[in-house]
Amino acid sequence: MPAFVAPLVGFALGALLAWFSAAAPHRPGALRAAEPRLSPGPRDRPLALVSLFAVLVFAPVCAYFLVFAPDWSFAYLVDTRRIPSAVDLLLLLLDAASVPAGFAAAHRFASSAGGRPTAQGAVRALAVFGGAPIAIALVAVLALSRRLALDGTYRQVEGDFGVHPVAGGPLGYALLWMYTMLAAGFAVTVSALLRREPPGASDKAEPPRPPRPRAVPSEPARVVDPPRPASTRPERRLGLGKGGRSNRPG
Repeated sequence: MPAFVAPLVGFALGALLAWFSAAAPHRPGALRAAEPRLSPGPRDRPLALVSLFAVLVFAPVCAYFLVFAPDWSFAYLVDTRRIPSAVDLLLLLLDAASVPAGFAAAHRFASSAGGRPTAQGAVRALAVFGGAPIAIALVAVLALSRRLALDGTYRQVEGDFGVHPVAGGPLGYALLWMYTMLAAGFAVTVSALLRREPPGASDKAEPPRPPRPRAVPSEPARVVDPPRPASTRPERRLGLGKGGRSNRPG
């Protein structure tokens, strides 16, 4: 990505991410229920996700061209061998900060009086903070399109010798690969922003119900033997014979 348009593109991407973040609570209920949601977390969780995208995806993409194609990154307007390395470091810091800066600016612009962004405010913020930087970047790229279509060094372009077209060369494949990684990282960030739980949803959620006690299996009932029937034979007393007569001598 050319160094002179990278901050503008990063700022516009931040504004676009702010629009996705503001549009998440306004999606249809069926769509929100069908997707798994992340934990509520603090209110600055969207800004943290955008900052991770800027540091882990956008800044490395910009750094690749500053390191491996510095003359092309500056559109062969200056000899990068005369530029101090501190300037490259400042540019990388600016690129990394442009994405969360665009997100914060668009989010603040889209916020209503209650402090939460609205759908209409998000669209206006995207048009202002996303459309304007992209328009400026496109004008700059179109104005320098002939130089950006060449693969070479500053001296080769100025002397008009030894240059090659970007398309079909190593630089062209690097552009294709880096832009693919940028699109994939952007898609992952958007998915994380859409899956997060909207603010206030945790307050309305029902308290968790206590778990039901487990049923303890009852012991099997003991089998009680039925009582034996009483004997029908007459009780025999000592000293009496049959018929109730006494066996004692008279």
